[in-house]
Amino acid sequence: MGEFDGIKEREEGKKKMPLGMAILFMVLILFGLIYVYRYMPQTTGWTQAGQYQHRMDSLKKAVITHEVKEVASGAAEGGKADKGPAIYKSDCAMCHGENLEGGIGPALTGPKFIYGGTLADHVRVVADGTPNGMPGFGKQLGAEKVRAVAHYIYFRHTK
Repeated sequence: MGEFDGIKEREEGKKKMPLGMAILFMVLILFGLIYVYRYMPQTTGWTQAGQYQHRMDSLKKAVITHEVKEVASGAAEGGKADKGPAIYKSDCAMCHGENLEGGIGPALTGPKFIYGGTLADHVRVVADGTPNGMPGFGKQLGAEKVRAVAHYIYFRHTK
């Protein structure tokens, strides 16, 4: 049967796989099984949403750290503190009073706040709102104005 093209094949080669190829085949199968087990989301707990949330948390911490350093150095009082009172009077005073004394909304004079008293907490509350009735102003004002109002409130109750 193997002689029709003039090439003579060994009969033993047809029956047995070379040892090196058999070892390589088994190693590849073993590697594949280990790889699938180690890197499957069901065994590792890794999810794309979890990875995204982890990255967002680290970025949020970086922003908060930057703002805390800014407040500590006094650099935040320059530009943002100048805009803060005007924005507060036009957008916030109708509920929280002209001097942060409260009205429809609670007083913002501190020293304790329900949703946190740090600068980052103020930014979050002004941007996202609260479940007790305050709407979020993040889209309406934009990030820079939200930070300016948060700086104004923060500096008013820390002085």
